[in-house]
Amino acid sequence: MAKTDKDKALMVAAIDFGTTYTGYAFGMTRELTEDPPKVYCPTWHAADGGLISYKTPTTVLLDENRELVAFGFDAEEQYAELADENDHLDHYYFHRFKMMLYEKIRTARLTLNETVKDIRGKELPAIEVFSHAIKFMKNHLVESLKQKGTSIVEEEIFWVLTVPAIWDDPAKQFMRTAAEMAGLDGSKLTIALEPEAASIWCTHLPVEKLHGSEGKISTFQEGSKYLVLDAGGGAIDITVHEVKAEGKLKELERASGGDWGETSVDKAFKKMLCDILGGKEAMEEYIHRYTGDYIELLRDFEIKKRKRTDTTPEGKVTLKFPVTFMDTFSDIRSLTSQSVYKQSIKWEADKLRIDSKTFDDFFKPACEGIIEHVNQLLRLPKVRGIQFILMVGGFSESPVLQDAMKKAFPKSKIIVPQEAGLVVLKGAALFGQNPTVIDSRIAQRTYGIQTNRTFDPLEHDESKKFEVDGIFYCKDLFSTIVKIGDTLLLNVAQEEQIYTPLRANQTAIDIPLYKSIKANPMYTDDPSCSYLGNLKVPMPDLTGGSDREVKVSLIFGGTEIEVKAVVVKSGKISSAKFNFLEEEP
Repeated sequence: MAKTDKDKALMVAAIDFGTTYTGYAFGMTRELTEDPPKVYCPTWHAADGGLISYKTPTTVLLDENRELVAFGFDAEEQYAELADENDHLDHYYFHRFKMMLYEKIRTARLTLNETVKDIRGKELPAIEVFSHAIKFMKNHLVESLKQKGTSIVEEEIFWVLTVPAIWDDPAKQFMRTAAEMAGLDGSKLTIALEPEAASIWCTHLPVEKLHGSEGKISTFQEGSKYLVLDAGGGAIDITVHEVKAEGKLKELERASGGDWGETSVDKAFKKMLCDILGGKEAMEEYIHRYTGDYIELLRDFEIKKRKRTDTTPEGKVTLKFPVTFMDTFSDIRSLTSQSVYKQSIKWEADKLRIDSKTFDDFFKPACEGIIEHVNQLLRLPKVRGIQFILMVGGFSESPVLQDAMKKAFPKSKIIVPQEAGLVVLKGAALFGQNPTVIDSRIAQRTYGIQTNRTFDPLEHDESKKFEVDGIFYCKDLFSTIVKIGDTLLLNVAQEEQIYTPLRANQTAIDIPLYKSIKANPMYTDDPSCSYLGNLKVPMPDLTGGSDREVKVSLIFGGTEIEVKAVVVKSGKISSAKFNFLEEEP
């Protein structure tokens, strides 16, 4: 498989880099093929001892020199201590920064120049922050292996890094680059798509570990079709699979999703506080001044949110607020009595008592967004009639979301595996061991090369006409390689294309790749098209003049686009690769 070197790997280690929580899992290659496969996850402990988890918060604490101080629970605790002593101003505290990539995918083009803001608005290069997080996980595993006295060394580990299936190619390359900056060998690294990894793990689970299966239906038998709903901290990632012979999985509909993850619940809670205070400015000022106390408030809300099991209107949820909040907003009771929440929340000393219905309303934006999108998917021809919805990811453990899904889809079998928040992580380890288990995927976009052809006045727009050495060409043509919705087979190259340099003195051919939401765009500057990246094919031999052709094959069936380029005259394979993170030329 391209970009990987597994021959000497004795262990597979997967890092599930989440918006809210991150963890890693590992297994010996010989044990990952057993039934059930043996996959191990370390435990993480909150400093106050109140929480033990198989994942730790995706939180990075850096010092004034941008060196890592702590990660995860330790970062939360140490930053809170620094804030108590007012020693935190020179530090950087980043949390929930993964969604920055998703926002870039939706609104603009991702490059290596992106920055990310910490909790107080200070900025650093995003690639640097991501790399710190990945490096911490890598070092944690390597040190743990040393302490246990195992004979495994770093060079014998094959790494897997998870990304949402809805991420585009620049975002995948961004994560790969961050991992390589963190010290991971790129030849021993592959990208796994999160809902695929979850699907892989669930096919290995016994029926009693699939809540909702009721022990009567073999959900993952050959021919079974099901929707995978990966509900994480930030984004919702959805794909549809069919089980084929020998346990292979086939994607039936292109991956889709949106920003309806668990953090939208937190946003709804924060919005309530801002509404009471008359706007977000006062709240933001409090966060900057009492950052440590705000982190403690979020931690308490996180615990109450995850423990939320009562979806009936009776009862209340109690949150403890910092003394600094009550002192800063001494008129909070008066402000509350004038707000739309006057009947549903009540302040008692330093505690806020919230009606259960109001608390559950925090989940509404997420639940409604997920349900609406799943409804749209179930109407599609390839998805219509699917009876099983597999809910995975940390947010899928929420009884509020589960209850909403069961009510919205009473005819579907809602299946939630035990430890739903770990199935992506464990499945990623299995994917690293056998990436061929997903034998086909669906193209999310139309892909094509920007090319020039001899100008045809009957076919081409006059504005696209240009001349080189007395020959007229048409520029900006979209040469389609893959159409949106096409089935892409694993390790099968698309139709070979031949490209020729326009000028005799060219030492390389630049082949710009574009994507489109249309099936057949004519030109790359069509509003439906956007620049994806550039493929540079070195051609140092100038003796052939302009008569130098290169055959390029692109492979789209894997989790990353792969390239094979051959210079026709010499027969040599060229070291061509895409750069998806540069600005459009």
